[in-house]
Amino acid sequence: MEFNEIKQALELPAVRLLRSSNAGMILSFLHRAFKRSPRTAIPEGELRSLLEVYLVELRESEPDAFPDSAANYLATWRNEQHGFLRRSYVDGQQEAVFELTSGTEKAFLWLESLRAVEFVGTESRLASIFNGLEEILRFASDDADERIQLLKQDALRIQAEIERIRTTGTAEKYSPVKLNERYAQLVTTARELLSDFRAVEENFQHIAREIAERHVQPGVTKGSIVGHMLDSHDELKQSAQGQSFYAFRELLLSPDRQNRFDEAIEKAQQLPVISSDLKSNPLLTQLIGRLLSEDETVQASTQRVSANLRRVLDTSNLSEQRQIADTIRDIKAAALQVRETPPDIECFFELLELPDAYSAMGRTFWHEPNRVAAVGPVEVANGEFGLEELRRFRNLPQIRLGDLRKNVETCLERDQTVILATVLDAFPPKHGIMEVLGYVIVASQEDRHYVANDDFVEVELPFQAGKRWRVPAVLFGRGLKK
Repeated sequence: MEFNEIKQALELPAVRLLRSSNAGMILSFLHRAFKRSPRTAIPEGELRSLLEVYLVELRESEPDAFPDSAANYLATWRNEQHGFLRRSYVDGQQEAVFELTSGTEKAFLWLESLRAVEFVGTESRLASIFNGLEEILRFASDDADERIQLLKQDALRIQAEIERIRTTGTAEKYSPVKLNERYAQLVTTARELLSDFRAVEENFQHIAREIAERHVQPGVTKGSIVGHMLDSHDELKQSAQGQSFYAFRELLLSPDRQNRFDEAIEKAQQLPVISSDLKSNPLLTQLIGRLLSEDETVQASTQRVSANLRRVLDTSNLSEQRQIADTIRDIKAAALQVRETPPDIECFFELLELPDAYSAMGRTFWHEPNRVAAVGPVEVANGEFGLEELRRFRNLPQIRLGDLRKNVETCLERDQTVILATVLDAFPPKHGIMEVLGYVIVASQEDRHYVANDDFVEVELPFQAGKRWRVPAVLFGRGLKK
């Protein structure tokens, strides 16, 4: 690499993060928040509360360390000079969310590569190179005769393998070293795949910024904005990264592929020769879910681009309406100036073609739609749905969330934070599991409370001895003092 290339590379967000004086604190916190329980986006209030707790922990050993506030740290990490986090608004929510940028993902990926390993997988990587090279040569040509010849060679090789196994009664088995080596390579590839999503999403963000920049240029028209949007979208889909992403998405959304992958991972986890350190890494078992979550994030970026386009077009439409109103006002002013000396009737105005006129009476009258009447009882797949079932729905308990909030506040008067079990002990539920779910709803409606996505606890209701319910872990908090 040349000097200028290295100099430019040192200014990339990933390198700036690693060179930061607070790199240890930043990376450890972001890993705890986003990676320990995999999350792609975290609401601003929750992330700020997590950072405040983390700073308190660090200051116990170093009181003078990290003197700034959590809000200022987050503001710094998301500004243009740093670019460690991205702040955006999700449709339908009033609170902003934070996401990792591609630079931060690359920094995590590089740190993961520095971890000490028991052995370096050289044999599996060389085998993957050989297999990849053969695959390139096989699918680089569309010659049907050549492809048939290769498939015949594969068939002969497979048949020879079958005959050998039948003759000897044994099948080739990989050694524990080879199995662990390949499993570790799968984990590395999966980690790299997840980090690549940030770059794909940022491409969509780049298109959105270009749309906004074109809108402020003088003389821009709605047609040019739409044309640029469609051209940019087509260009992205036709690019190497776009083709790979959409092919990946088609592969990911296949139910058959998902089921086969889950079954294969479950069987691999049960192999006694696989190292316990590799099994303890949840990346592969959570891979499909995390990839689907990342895909939803990318699709949400696409929807934000479309929403941005709609806002631009609406703004352009309002601008045109204002121009028409200004033109009408100018016409009225000119008419007032000549009202004392009107022009001759013959040359007052001339229309080359009469416009089409539409009146209210040209619309069709409203007609009552056809009604559908049920002849018998409403049926479901497993039987009839009658009055008895409706009465059971009517008798369901009415959960008052306001009363549940008062119970939570009563418990928080004694402690800064309380868990769900503490609230249930103080106020035993009278309406069963429905009331417990009401507490979960209360916690999810305020940022000062926390509902875990991947951590569950078991609760036992007073009048259902021996029966336990599994619900998300909930932590209620008083919130920050203004």
